[in-house]
Amino acid sequence: MAAVLIRLLGPVEVERSGQSRPVGPPQVALALTALAWEVGRVVPVESLLSRVWGEQVPAGARRTLYTVITRIRREVLDGDGDVVRRLGGYLLDVDESAVDVLRFRRLAKSAMSAADPAPGLAEALSLWRGDPLTGLPGEWAERAGRRLRDERKEALLDWARAVGDRDAAAVVSALSPLAEEYPLDELVSAALIEALHARGRTAEALTHFAQVRRTLARELGVEPGTSLRRVHRMLLRSGEPATGAARPVPLQLPMVSRHFVGREAELGRLAAIGADDRPGPAAVCAISGPPGVGKSSLALHWAHLRRDRFPGGQLYADLSTVDPDDAGVVLSRFLGALGVPENKVPSGLDAQLGLYRSMLAARRVLVVLDNAHGAGQVRPLLATGARCLTLVTSRSELSGLAISAGAYLVQMDVLTAEDAHQLLAAWLDKGRLAAEPAAAERIIERCGRLPLALAIVAARLSRRTDLQLAEVADDLEQSGTDLEPFAHSDPSIDLRRVFWRSYRELSEPAALLFRRLGQHPAPDLPLAAAASLAGWTAGRTREQAAQLDGANLVEIRPPGRLYLHGLLHAYAAEQGQAADGPAVRHAAVSRLLDYYLHSACAANDLCYPHRDSLDLDAPEPGALVERFTDPAEGLRWYAEESVALPALLTAATEAGLDRHAWQLPWAFAEFMQRRGLWEEIVRVHMVALDAAVRLGDRLAEARCHNSIARAHHRCGRERQAVEHFQQAIELHKDLGEPVLQAHVLMGLVGQLGEQPEEALRHTLHALDLFRQAGDRVAEARALNNAGWLRAQTGAYDAALADCRQAQRILAGLGYAQGEAHAWDSVAYVLRCKDDPAGAVAGFQRAVELFRGCDDLHGAAETLVRLGETHLAAGDEAAAREAWSRAAEFFEKLGDAEAGRIRARLATGSAC
Repeated sequence: MAAVLIRLLGPVEVERSGQSRPVGPPQVALALTALAWEVGRVVPVESLLSRVWGEQVPAGARRTLYTVITRIRREVLDGDGDVVRRLGGYLLDVDESAVDVLRFRRLAKSAMSAADPAPGLAEALSLWRGDPLTGLPGEWAERAGRRLRDERKEALLDWARAVGDRDAAAVVSALSPLAEEYPLDELVSAALIEALHARGRTAEALTHFAQVRRTLARELGVEPGTSLRRVHRMLLRSGEPATGAARPVPLQLPMVSRHFVGREAELGRLAAIGADDRPGPAAVCAISGPPGVGKSSLALHWAHLRRDRFPGGQLYADLSTVDPDDAGVVLSRFLGALGVPENKVPSGLDAQLGLYRSMLAARRVLVVLDNAHGAGQVRPLLATGARCLTLVTSRSELSGLAISAGAYLVQMDVLTAEDAHQLLAAWLDKGRLAAEPAAAERIIERCGRLPLALAIVAARLSRRTDLQLAEVADDLEQSGTDLEPFAHSDPSIDLRRVFWRSYRELSEPAALLFRRLGQHPAPDLPLAAAASLAGWTAGRTREQAAQLDGANLVEIRPPGRLYLHGLLHAYAAEQGQAADGPAVRHAAVSRLLDYYLHSACAANDLCYPHRDSLDLDAPEPGALVERFTDPAEGLRWYAEESVALPALLTAATEAGLDRHAWQLPWAFAEFMQRRGLWEEIVRVHMVALDAAVRLGDRLAEARCHNSIARAHHRCGRERQAVEHFQQAIELHKDLGEPVLQAHVLMGLVGQLGEQPEEALRHTLHALDLFRQAGDRVAEARALNNAGWLRAQTGAYDAALADCRQAQRILAGLGYAQGEAHAWDSVAYVLRCKDDPAGAVAGFQRAVELFRGCDDLHGAAETLVRLGETHLAAGDEAAAREAWSRAAEFFEKLGDAEAGRIRARLATGSAC
């Protein structure tokens, strides 16, 4: 027994040495309850504030919370535990046995694995002292109390089933007030009716059935479901106690939600499996998928639709509450449902199996085994009768059943976008949904099209008709990655609890990897990044990732990428925050960033060999680095990983890893430039600039200013471009770096478009510096710039000579992208010299080179100029073809220029 007992199952009290005393005032009781609710887990400060003060948190609440926490430490716990401050929140550090709610849940769960659950469930129920959280104000306390009352109801029902006819009077006494509290709960009413019948009070049982039937019709507009209809038939067959009734046909399917939508492909596959009436091997169908994806809903929806095909009855078991190695518990229940008296059930498992299979041999029975832990748990329970069908659902993949029992496998995923809309429509008034289509889209996106998450939000909207969809969408988005919007008082529905039931089944190494994946800023990552987070080899990471894939917590996608659903990614992050200390998490982020930095630099060296390299520190031990075999492989890696760059920089900044924060944008910059991602370049390099300033690395500052300036220039923001170019020049002057200064000067020249003579003077000065330094690539670029500027002044022959010389130098160096720019300049000068054929050939060669080095933006811009040249020469068809290709490239880049070109093509106007 713990030294202190926190009692929530009634008025909030603390018991010490057998003496109980209430906890007050309400703010202290609420804070203690919120912490005790999640013992051993960090409760974020924002969650504590909202649970104690509600949605409208008053000013000064954070200071008051500190005082409240101090009172809990000193007055409530008094040395028998502690409230620990952790990153982002507080954690109640007491043994789980110190909280009566957790003791209740543990006792109830343990009881359900026992041969006779009744004593254990009675002990669990004895912890209740009245209405839970009595007197606590606020919406959160109301939700929590409702959830606890529902848990007590389920435990009472399990106890009543376990006691059965042994003490029907006690069952009637316990369930009568429960039926008044839950007048629409058919399972409660069915259990009470059975108990009344067993006591010989059949007339009262019939009266209660009629009363429930009227209530269901009046409140919900529905007829009684399977459970109530079954007990009603039992009453009609005999007025005697149930022990004297004939062997029943089991009708055990639970209720199915009326909000089921979609899943046409899966339903079609199930229909095909269950359509064959001919004798033959019994059919088995295994449905698997991530937690919350709707496996049970699919199985039960189909089972209700097809139950008439199974006149021998339908057996159902929720295996999540059963020990995976104890098939006898379920077999005993099934045999009882098939009419075998309790005293006739064989004691040995083999004998039970034999009797079970014999009884199903001549029947057509549907067996639904819901929430199975794995294939081993369900094998003894499979219906082997020739016309029977067993439906199995599991969070784990069940390919073992396909091998051993020929099972059909149905893998479920999140809803399609259309089905997600249908699910919202099933809950909400169509007019309400149609009035806010954009908000509906935002809700669906935040829920990740996961049916359980959508249902939780939709139920809230259905209950609160005054809420605008936009309000809920705002709340969901403002909550970030927090899973609190998907909490529910029913533990079988609460999203965290649903995820936890899969997480708890993992081995410790797999659980560690899962938590590490939560530290990645994106839910989609390569295996090597996951290995770096864990500090493991690729082989070990692949092995543990396979376990996560088998548990449907992670999806392994070719070629070796890991993907988590967004809400599972958020849950993994929560688990990592709660289980791993700051030093462990910091080391994992350091390895991850080293993976990205060193891999990006390796890709940069291979894809852009004429670009400078960074002087990098050695990667942290345990950080893997990609080894690329050819430029195409490096470019694929860049394309896949660049989307995570902004989030990686946030992680680097928060971890204080400023070298990574400025070097990562540099390592991705050339790829981003060739994709025309100018706005993204500005954003990430502004983060890099801040990091360089914090480091006091003035050369890094200059690099960042130069990149920002060039991107501003491409976006047409000339004033900002000049400011950053000038800051880069001044830094290079101070550092005594004339060649680097010349590089920046070349960028500044682009801002002098209306002053070609001045721009040419700066360019020729830069050209001299590059030649003195022996930098042939920079020399050729300066020559190409000089040729372009000479063409602006009408000196076409000199311009052509400069551009051709630049082209020859770059071709000799094998620098394809630079040569492409030179050919583009040559073609432009030839067009100015009224040589359209030469210009067309030059532009075509430039496009060819740009495409070969994956510079789609350069290719698209050159194609626009090629089209203009064709049009000037009178070849409109060739012009349209060039512009169509340009639009295709811009579309691939997501560049708005594509729309403008398409519009002009559609109207027939010149581009």
